[in-house]
Amino acid sequence: MKITQKMLIDEIKTLQRAAKIHAKYSISQYRQVLKYLDELEKEKKSLEQKVKQRTQYLEIEIKEREKLTNKLENIAKYDQLTGLANRYMFLNELEILYNEAVLLDKNFSILFIDLDGFKLINDTYGHEAGDIVLQTIAQRLKNIIRKSDIVSRLGGDEFTVILKDLDNIEKLKEISNNIILEISKPIVMNKIKLHVGASIGIYIFNKNDSLSDVITKADIAMYEAKKNGKGKFIFFDDKIKKEINQITTIKHQLKDVIKNNKIQNYFQPIVSSLDFKIKGFEVLARWDNISPATFIPILEEDISLLKEFTFKQIEEIVKILKKYNFNYFFSINISGKLLLNDDLIKFIDKMILKYNFDTSKIHFEVTETSLAININKASMILSNLKKKGFEISLDDFGTGYSSLAYIKNLPIYNIKIDKEFLLNLSTKKDIKLLRAIINMIEILDMKVILEGIETKHQLSTIKPKEYIKYQGFLFYKPISFEELKKIVD
Repeated sequence: MKITQKMLIDEIKTLQRAAKIHAKYSISQYRQVLKYLDELEKEKKSLEQKVKQRTQYLEIEIKEREKLTNKLENIAKYDQLTGLANRYMFLNELEILYNEAVLLDKNFSILFIDLDGFKLINDTYGHEAGDIVLQTIAQRLKNIIRKSDIVSRLGGDEFTVILKDLDNIEKLKEISNNIILEISKPIVMNKIKLHVGASIGIYIFNKNDSLSDVITKADIAMYEAKKNGKGKFIFFDDKIKKEINQITTIKHQLKDVIKNNKIQNYFQPIVSSLDFKIKGFEVLARWDNISPATFIPILEEDISLLKEFTFKQIEEIVKILKKYNFNYFFSINISGKLLLNDDLIKFIDKMILKYNFDTSKIHFEVTETSLAININKASMILSNLKKKGFEISLDDFGTGYSSLAYIKNLPIYNIKIDKEFLLNLSTKKDIKLLRAIINMIEILDMKVILEGIETKHQLSTIKPKEYIKYQGFLFYKPISFEELKKIVD
């Protein structure tokens, strides 16, 4: 086919139109691409901002989590009141130290510390005062021990000190004495001087002991220190171990002994100071050759056994009164643990209904320390007993937490002055103190029983009066019921 000039011109025109159309669409697409790229850039910046904000948030969250973790770790390991290591950390550190001692032939010692008189401060001045005392004691302990040692608060008013690489007895005595002296210094709160003491049990590592033995023996030594007059330190030794074995044996035997009535009642006469005539008898428990000072505290650890024993004793005395119609009172010792609920009252009501006896002929003796367990509840129980006609005697007066503020409000008939005041009458000051106590009791319109009178010298220091009675070996030792019948016939 022959290509003409016209055909070329038409083709060129067609191509020109196509080029214009292509250029138009290319520019439009380019603009769209630029717009899209711009949107992408904005979205990128937005995402970058969000990522930055999220990163900052995560950093803050991580820091907060770290703070929380540290706080929880602190709570887990340290006592929040005193800042000392707590029971968990003490046990953990002790286990590590114990394993090192066993494997590497090292040594260490433990002091178990219990505060004397702390409960009285809590009860008298409140928990705020108690907290101040605990914080002060914690600081004093930290000041005494080496930085390498560990002092912890197990809970309540119990502290422990782990002394690393130390088993020297003289050094341990020195440290313990320092602790007792520092703790006994007064603590001032709102111009009031607060006083506490410390009883310390000391354990020196023995490779034959298990980890649980370590803790048990230190704890036992501490309780021995408290039992021996408080404000003392005692090392765990074979003698204590022997006593523990005896206590364990007694614990196993007590249930059957009480069930089979093998604990016998003995009676120590209480006489008038005017003519020495018998006015009543204190009922005392006797079991073979085992001292009551040994088995009574063990008995008090088991409240069900304590109830069974005490209730049997009360019923036996009620039967004696009903059968013989003695014109004497019988004084029965009651543990403070029986004054924490109404079981004693329920039993007494049962006895009154069953025997219809003269309740005024039974006196219940309670100690100052037993009342301190829960003075409010104890006061309610004693007042209830008083309403039923029973008389209440306060035993061991002057050795516990004596406070006229509560004694004058209790339904007390007799106050038995502890024999410690009679053992030491070598100076005029001792005699004046005893007489002052007796005069004070008279002012409170209560009766006095002086117990533990063993010599004529003791007797001569007190002027006989209607409201004073005597009890002691100078007059009578504890006797069986058969002997009692002979001396009252």
